[in-house]
Formats: sequence, structure tokens, C-alpha cells
Amino acid sequence: MHKTNHKTKKLDNLSIWLSGLCILHCLALPIITIGIPLLGEFFGEHYHAIMLFVIIPISLVALYRGYRNHKNTLIACLGCFGILMILLGGTIIHYQYNLLTDSLFTVSGSLALSLAHYYNNRIGHYHSVSCQ
Repeated sequence: MHKTNHKTKKLDNLSIWLSGLCILHCLALPIITIGIPLLGEFFGEHYHAIMLFVIIPISLVALYRGYRNHKNTLIACLGCFGILMILLGGTIIHYQYNLLTDSLFTVSGSLALSLAHYYNNRIGHYHSVSCQ
């Protein structure tokens, strides 16, 4: 019936790693920033924009391709929720609210997105193994 494309699995895995990198940034950078203000200043201005331009397109493609194969709306909604939280945290919340609020949005979004990619990957693996 459903067979997950190898490229979709690779995109899911890449998205999981990128979301994890985002979580690491959100949790570790404030601590590093206290000790090294120059590093915090550089990454504080550019890191969110760079990660948004990398994470969002890759995640959208992987989630879409996975949805096309397994038609699981819950996974797609969880992924879109994660993308929305990351997008809000990396833009509006980042510039208009405090660091705690920014971190709550981006970490929550990254966790939701990672979970969606994990399920997307697992259900794709289940379909490709059970249908052969």
C-alpha cells in the first residue's frame, strides 16, 4: 500500500537533528552568553534567521511527503504546530518579549516538530516494512 520514499526518511532524520540543534541553541546559548557576550551578540542576531530558513523548508517537505504516503493528519498537524511555534519564537516573540518567553516558544516548537518527524519516520518505516 504505502511505501515511504528514502528521501522522505532522510529529510525526517535531518529535521530531527536540526530541531535538536535548535533546542541545544535555545538552552545552551543563554549560559554561553553570560560568559562570552561577543558570541551571544553575534548568534543572537543571526542564528534564528538562519535556522528558520533551514528548518522550515526541510520540515515542510518531509512532513508533506510523509503525509502523502501515510495520510496521518495528526502527525501533519503536530509538525505544523511545531513549525508555527518555532516561527513565532524566532521572529515576533524573539524581538518583542523576554528570553524566557522566546525559549519557551522555540523549545516547545522544536520538541513538537521533532516528535512529528519521529512519528513520520516511524509510521513510514512501519508502512514500508509491513507492505513488502
